[in-house]
Amino acid sequence: MRRGREQRPGAARRGVSTRRLLLRHLWAFLGCAAVGVSLLTAVAVPQLDAQVKELRDDVAPSVRGSAAVRLAVLRADEAARHSIKRGVAGTVGAGETAQSQLAAADQGLTQLADHVGSGMDQDISAANGLLEAYSNAITLATVKYQADDEMRSEKLAEARALLERPDTGLLDRLDKVAKAERRRAGELSDQGVLLTASWVMAAAALAAAATVAGLACRVISRRCGRLLAPWILAGAAAPLALATVPAFLAWRTVQGLNTARDHLSEILHIALTDSLPGSAGDLTAAQQRVAAAGLPDLSVFGWWNGVYVVVGLAGICAAVAGLVARLTTDYPERPVDWSWARGSWNRVTRTKGRRWIAAAAALAVLAAIATPQLLERDPVVTVLGPWTGKEEERFRGLMKAAGIRVSYQGTPAQREVLLSRVQAGDPPDIAIMPGIGELAQYRAEKHLKPLDDLVEGLRYAGPWRPDGKGHTYWWPVNANLKSIVWQSRDAVGRPDTPSSWCLGMGEDGAAGWPGTDWIEDIVLQRAGPDVYADWARGTGKKAATMWTKGPVREAWRQWADFLATDRHRAEQALTTDWRGPGALQRRDGTAFRETTPRCALEHQGSFAQGDDGARLTDAAPLLPGGPYRTRAYEVSGDFAALFNDREPARKALRALFSEDGQQRWAGQGTMYSAMLPVMTEIADHGEVDSTARAIYARFLQTEVPRCLDASDVMRPAVRDAFHEAVLRTVAAVVRDGKSANLDAILGGVQKVQEVTNQDEDIEELGVCSEPRA
Repeated sequence: MRRGREQRPGAARRGVSTRRLLLRHLWAFLGCAAVGVSLLTAVAVPQLDAQVKELRDDVAPSVRGSAAVRLAVLRADEAARHSIKRGVAGTVGAGETAQSQLAAADQGLTQLADHVGSGMDQDISAANGLLEAYSNAITLATVKYQADDEMRSEKLAEARALLERPDTGLLDRLDKVAKAERRRAGELSDQGVLLTASWVMAAAALAAAATVAGLACRVISRRCGRLLAPWILAGAAAPLALATVPAFLAWRTVQGLNTARDHLSEILHIALTDSLPGSAGDLTAAQQRVAAAGLPDLSVFGWWNGVYVVVGLAGICAAVAGLVARLTTDYPERPVDWSWARGSWNRVTRTKGRRWIAAAAALAVLAAIATPQLLERDPVVTVLGPWTGKEEERFRGLMKAAGIRVSYQGTPAQREVLLSRVQAGDPPDIAIMPGIGELAQYRAEKHLKPLDDLVEGLRYAGPWRPDGKGHTYWWPVNANLKSIVWQSRDAVGRPDTPSSWCLGMGEDGAAGWPGTDWIEDIVLQRAGPDVYADWARGTGKKAATMWTKGPVREAWRQWADFLATDRHRAEQALTTDWRGPGALQRRDGTAFRETTPRCALEHQGSFAQGDDGARLTDAAPLLPGGPYRTRAYEVSGDFAALFNDREPARKALRALFSEDGQQRWAGQGTMYSAMLPVMTEIADHGEVDSTARAIYARFLQTEVPRCLDASDVMRPAVRDAFHEAVLRTVAAVVRDGKSANLDAILGGVQKVQEVTNQDEDIEELGVCSEPRA
């Protein structure tokens, strides 16, 4: 037995020495106080502060802002339509309400972009583009076409579609933002398990520290004969205060968050429900209620958090100073040391197994701290495209199969959305568009990045494949056939009778384009590919009179004469969406034909097959002024362009352009590929449906040229004038009951072409493929 350890016979075993007992109280107090103050000042209070700030400074303004924008747009629409109904649209001051509300909506969207949460930026940019397109349509209806009932009706129908289109309309975009922000408010008002646990653990640790300090005072009183230990008592009071006062303030803050959440839900209810009747009185009252709906005074802890730190440290220091002073005075020969810590560590790591456990625990703690900062998240590729519904699902599926995370925004108002994003300095990584004329404009303005290394060696068919002169700035990701007619299996009709045809001219932000396909196809079959290509590019010897004389004017007259044989059908076409009268209703099917009466024929692209088992046939023999022989096939496509030269975006394009990607793409429903190996495989594949084989067989007819949709090749300004000229022609037929006077209509398009900027190198664009024997 070691010396100093033997016990004298008959001597009673003594308890823990006063020094050792006070040391234990000192370390226990330090540990509990450190845990409590750290949890309180580093986790609980800052996290609750952050939630309060986010809800007060971002979520509340975004919910209120989206509601205000929605009501402003609805009120502008109601005011514009009311001024037309009362016949005062052209009177000075009559449109002030509509214009002021549109201006307020535009300003509101700008402010909304500063507050919405992550993931909502694309919806805001889409709403900006849709609002611009809507403003244009409603302004044309109230100003330019106030004396033209037919064109005014068409523009009002277009404006209504831009507002109310399910999922992609302006109102649904705003509702999506508002509901997402309401969910964020709910998440912020819910403290969650971790934050609640941090408050409970902080309070428990501080209470334990206060208890330990009180027990230390009791030890000193009983064993040392001193009644008071003021420094240590201060150390007991400070943690106790920190355990109760912040908890009370936190409880009050949580109540305010819950109240704010309820107020925001009420604001959203006003915007989504109370404004549904749409009358001026209802909308004005809803605006007033949204403006008056207040939020509770949400105040963060702010400087109080600094007070907690100061008071906590002061209390801890006071208690430590009191205990250390007591130990130093009573035991000067044995100062305070850390031998207990070394002993504890030696006991913990005594065996190899314990050392492994300790190392694993330390690594787990370090990993939990370091991983969020060091681990790079998979990058997200932003994509703007024309696809919605099933086509969007197919695109997302292709990207998911390739292991690429995308933030996709599908909208029919692509031009407005892309323009607003480019002008704001926030273009998408990738834009997928049908109009190479518009992409040529972005190329001229140096917004596009070359794709040369991504498309090298790929075998794609013309005219989708760029001609290879200079750098490549866009590439086809799918293809469509347009010189076809869909014939219903259920309805029977004659091709020379407009009542047999689906003739809807409507489309969000691009009304009139279905009519351009008719005229383009007639020009192509009557005059041939060379004349058609010069017309599309605005080049050639006859460019100065291309619209007003010759094949284009004659094709236009043929189509107008055809419409003039059924004035009622023409009137329906002017205000009907090309997808049919039910296009503004949500539905699962993809049918686009009118149901009352059901049309027998539809001059529409391969993307519009619908779900009624319609058969396709060549359009040339059925066009007005025909029958014609098929001299060429009009085609279109969607082309991908790169706006941000990032490797994740290039990876996404590689997946889209690759043969594997095109095979997945081309084998699904109405999506077709411009890649030659894929075309050949599917055209010869017996298991593919007959419609797909028929389309690919026409793509592969090398003796018949293929020509891109002319309006997709034209400069944007000329294209828009083309669309409007089609609508004006239909309106003139409805109004006069006879073929329209084309001189003024086509002369206007010719003037637009003459004054349009010629610096976009559009003359070099390939329009038609070369026929081969």
